[in-house]
Amino acid sequence: MAKQRSWRIFSFVLDSSTFDRIAFVSRRDDDKEAGYQRNLSKQRAADIARYIDKENGCIPNSILVNLEDGATYDEKTKVLRIPDQPKAAWVIDGQHRMFGLRQAKTTYDLVVTAFLDIDVAEQAKQFKIINSKQKGVPTSLLYDLLDLTKDGTYVQQRGHELATRLNDDTESPWYGLIDLTGSGDGLITQTRVVTAVENLISDRGALFQYSEEEQYGILKNYFTAIKTVFASDWGNKNSVLTKALGFSAWLIVLPQVLTVCLQRFQNFTVKSILAVLTPIKTYNFSAEHHKGWAGHPGENRLAGALADALKSSEPKETVKKGTLQLV
Repeated sequence: MAKQRSWRIFSFVLDSSTFDRIAFVSRRDDDKEAGYQRNLSKQRAADIARYIDKENGCIPNSILVNLEDGATYDEKTKVLRIPDQPKAAWVIDGQHRMFGLRQAKTTYDLVVTAFLDIDVAEQAKQFKIINSKQKGVPTSLLYDLLDLTKDGTYVQQRGHELATRLNDDTESPWYGLIDLTGSGDGLITQTRVVTAVENLISDRGALFQYSEEEQYGILKNYFTAIKTVFASDWGNKNSVLTKALGFSAWLIVLPQVLTVCLQRFQNFTVKSILAVLTPIKTYNFSAEHHKGWAGHPGENRLAGALADALKSSEPKETVKKGTLQLV
């Protein structure tokens, strides 16, 4: 046993068949309240199995687990006891090695490193720390872990909350369309949502002055109007509207649309936003038209095109800027 700050860490050897019998993998998509790992890559697990069986491969690095209720350590005898039962050990890091060995015909002795009965939040934090420095872990999953780790900045936490609500609200135009964990499902990733709203909700952003409920209402109304005006582009794979490019560009333009609505209508209702956006309903969002518009330069280029189109469609006279009204 090793002690590091408040943690007790154990290292031992366990044959892979026994490990498979007692180990359990919690994935974020399976359990939104307590799960924390990304979806299993079946191809990666199969590659590991082939490496073990056909290439005589070895797995020298340890699998990190948390020993659950029932595991005990006797300080006097220095004996660690682990119950031989399902879900005795939660895999924090090493799920692909675990499933690769499950598919393989070869049985191996595994090096296992274990925490003893740490809570789910701490497991998630350890997973995040370990994998944030490694290639291949979706950034969206790391944002999704903020509910458990509680260690993000205000902007990160708020961005995560907005992304989750846009995805989970049945009345949201983005309902079910945001890939929260980087598993591949959704039109845009949570990472894109969080990074795109950062400038809006930071202390110098256009939405900083508004309450959290108002911030969400602004985004919901805004994209509801966009979806209505550009209905044929919404969700269309041949359009950039609901891809990262379109999403980010629209958020760059949002302060302009918000100001115009408050000046002309003294509110930011869907009806008012529709009145501002409808004059540019013929804008071409086709992927072919925006070929080569990539990254931040592409987002700024599209935002500039939208801003110019909106400005040219504005009436010359406006009224005094009003207060925010969302409904």
